Amino acid sequence: MRPARILLCLLWLTLTAAVAADLKADIDRLLQNPVLAHSITGVLVVGLKDGRTLYETNADVMLIPASNQKLLTASAALHRLGPEYRYTTRLWSAGEVNAEGVLQGDLILQGSGDPTLLLRDIETMADTVQKAGIRRIAGALLYDESLFDGIRRGWDWAWDDEPYYYSPCLSAVCVERNAMTVFVSPGAKVGDEPRVRLAPATDYLIVRNEAITAPAGAPSTVYITREHARNIAVVRGQIPLDAQPDSARQALSVEEPPRYAMWLLREALNKRGITTRNRTALSGRVPEGATLLHTHTSPPLSDILPLLNKPSDNLIAECLLRTLGAEVHGEGSAAAGERVLLDFLRAAGLNLNALNIVDGSGLSRRNQISARNLVTLLCYMASHPQAKVFADSLPVAGVDGTLRNRMVNTPARGKVRAKTGSLGRVSTLAGYLSTQSGEELVFAILMNNYNGTAAAVRAVQDSIVLRLVQGEP
Repeated sequence: MRPARILLCLLWLTLTAAVAADLKADIDRLLQNPVLAHSITGVLVVGLKDGRTLYETNADVMLIPASNQKLLTASAALHRLGPEYRYTTRLWSAGEVNAEGVLQGDLILQGSGDPTLLLRDIETMADTVQKAGIRRIAGALLYDESLFDGIRRGWDWAWDDEPYYYSPCLSAVCVERNAMTVFVSPGAKVGDEPRVRLAPATDYLIVRNEAITAPAGAPSTVYITREHARNIAVVRGQIPLDAQPDSARQALSVEEPPRYAMWLLREALNKRGITTRNRTALSGRVPEGATLLHTHTSPPLSDILPLLNKPSDNLIAECLLRTLGAEVHGEGSAAAGERVLLDFLRAAGLNLNALNIVDGSGLSRRNQISARNLVTLLCYMASHPQAKVFADSLPVAGVDGTLRNRMVNTPARGKVRAKTGSLGRVSTLAGYLSTQSGEELVFAILMNNYNGTAAAVRAVQDSIVLRLVQGEP
C-alpha cells in the first residue's frame, strides 16, 4: 500500500475514533441527568449496515421492556402468520326457521381472536340475520370462544390497572377493543348531576353518577373508574358549568367481552325487530350441522400491526400471542404463544438467557430483556422479507402514534421509527433512525427504577436520539 494511502487510512481511523469518543462522551453526559441518578439504564446503538457498536452501557442487563415487548410479538406474528393473515368471525344458526320466521334453535357467534371487530361489524351480522328471514330466536344466544383458553388477564398484571382500557379482558370473541368510553358534560345548572353518555351507546355498562356540576370557572375534578370485576362505571368529582360538552372522558375496560359482543348483537337484532328469548348470552360451541349465516374477515396483519404498534394496543398484542399458540400448537394460550416466540427469537439470534417472556403486550413487570437482545431482533427484522411492513408499523417521531408529540421541532422529526414503552418507573424506546448524513442506526434504550417524572426521562431519551441523528459533531 502506498504511503499516502496508508496515511489517509490512519487519518480516517483517528477521526472515526475521535467521533466515537465524542459521541460516547455526549451520551454519557446526557445519562448523568439527576432523574436517572439511582436508576438502571441499558443502551445499545449499532450501525445497521456494518453492525459496529457506536455506544453501549449495561447492554446485557435484563430490564423491564414495558411495551417494547410488542416488538417481539409483532415480529414473531409477522414471521409465522405472514402479512396477509386475517381473522374470521362467524355467525351460525343451529335449528330450523319456521314459516313465522322463528329460529327453533340457537344463534352462535364464533370468535377467532379478532381484536379489531367493531360495533358496525356486529350490526352487519344483524342485517344478515334479518335478510335470512329470522324474526325471533327461540333458543339461546351463544358465544364460542373455545379457540382461546378463556383466561381473562395476563400474569402479574397490576390490579389497579384493571378498570382501564389499556388493561383489557381477553377472549377469542372481542368487540370495540373490549372497552367503552364514558363522556361527562356539565348539567343544566349548578348542583345538577353532570350528563353522562357512553360510546358505544349501550346499557352493558351501568353508570353510578356521584358527581356534581360546579359554578363556572371552578376546577374540573371529574374522576371516572369502574368497580372491581363489575360492569359498573363510577363518576365522581365536579365539572364546571362552563366546561365543554364531553370534556371529561375515560375509556374503561369491560368484564366478560364475549357477553359484551352478544349484548351489542342482541341490541342490534332488537333494533331490526328481531326478538330474543332473554338478555343473557351463554358460552357454547358450534354444533355439527349448524348453518353459517355470516363471515366477517378482519384486515390483513399488515394493516393490524400499525394498530398495534403506533398507539401501543395491548389487546391486539395479547390476541396475537394467543393466535400464535393456536395456529402453531393448537392451543390458544399465553404459554403456547410464548413457545412460538422463543423458537422464533432463538432463530433470530437472541440470547434466551437474557430474556423472560410473560405476556405479549408488556403489561407485566415480569417481562425482561436486554438492550442487546432488542437490537439483535431489530437488526434481524431489518433484513427480513417483511422488513418494510414491520418498520412501517412503528411510530414516527413528531408524526404519529406514541411519538407524535416527541422530537417535533427537531432534526429527528420523521427520521426515527421506534416503539415506546411505559410502566410505573419504566420507560423504553427502541427502533431505527437515519442520521443527517444518511446512515441507518439501530438503538435500544431501557430505563428502569428512575426516581422522577416520566416526562423528564423521555426528554433524556429524545436528547440521546437527537444526538444520534445529528451524527458527527
